[in-house]
Amino acid sequence: MRKKCCLGCLVSLCLALVVLLDPALAANPLVRTMTVEAKDIAPIPSYVGLTSGSLSVQVRSQVGGILRKRNFKEGDFVKKGDILFEIAPDVYKANVEKAKAKASQARALYDNAQREWTRVQNLYSQNAVSQRERDRVLSNVHSTKADYEAAEAVVKDAQIQLDYAYVRAPVGGFTSKEYQTEGNLITTSGDSSLLTEIVQMDPIYVEFSLPNTDLLRFHRLVVRGLATWGEKPETKILFSDGSEYDKLGEINFFDNKVDPVTSVIKARASFPNPDGLVLPGQFVRILVKGPMLTKAIAIPRSSILQTQQGAMVMVVDKENKVASRKIVVLLNLEENAIVESGLKAGERIVTEGIGKIRDGQVVQEIQP
Repeated sequence: MRKKCCLGCLVSLCLALVVLLDPALAANPLVRTMTVEAKDIAPIPSYVGLTSGSLSVQVRSQVGGILRKRNFKEGDFVKKGDILFEIAPDVYKANVEKAKAKASQARALYDNAQREWTRVQNLYSQNAVSQRERDRVLSNVHSTKADYEAAEAVVKDAQIQLDYAYVRAPVGGFTSKEYQTEGNLITTSGDSSLLTEIVQMDPIYVEFSLPNTDLLRFHRLVVRGLATWGEKPETKILFSDGSEYDKLGEINFFDNKVDPVTSVIKARASFPNPDGLVLPGQFVRILVKGPMLTKAIAIPRSSILQTQQGAMVMVVDKENKVASRKIVVLLNLEENAIVESGLKAGERIVTEGIGKIRDGQVVQEIQP
């Protein structure tokens, strides 16, 4: 009895193995397929980028004195020309008034010298005064004029110093913390002259690097007539949480050399940032729209088998029978691969379940 049971188990096991090994006896494997299409495609590779303000300006003092007042809150947005700090304005106002008073005195002496010159000229024409007296008066005119012009220059200089006493924002943007508090003595050199920093965040920049191989690959595609460049490659930002920034940017800088150590080329993209959503110092992913590939065939990278003979895909015919076929990959993207040869538009390939099928097997397509 025991021998019969063992014999029955052995027979059942053999039958199971035959079913598994024989495609005709096994159930048709479930796979997912796609129909290959030829269409224009713009590859969009992504790179790691670092955001930065389009302008970063240190606000420094150009006059010395006691810092009397700060007219903004740290981190505030300020407009170009806003008065940020006041440095001893009363002192510089007094200097302007003194300079104006001296200029008025110099002007009075100059006006008097001109009147005397007019009188002496008439007398000299009548031989009523000597040549020496005439020359003395003329010399006095030139001297008082020079004194007056020098006094006017002092007024202008004093006015400039007074204007500098009101430290204005050189650009619009967001302020940093203040480096000097009210009551401190400010100088025009060293750390004491630094008052705050302003970062302009609209537009915002994204600095990134792309491998030299990417540019070479795109360039070869264009040279071979397989792709065409647009006027300005569009760019997008992906934040660290996976969300996408809703405004498009454009590349406004490409370095003119390749870094010999890393073999990358530095680049920069500019994005509108009117709401200040993108802050400087953020690591983001930047998506760059590449050249337009004409009548290109794109398939999922997961549908490609890497073998000793090269890249292969499983093609499905009208009877749902699969056959392996060698392909040549032109370009690998994030999720897809652009196929240069080996596939034609209208053919079907297996995209899911490729690991459980083999040549000649009939498959069953998963219905959506």
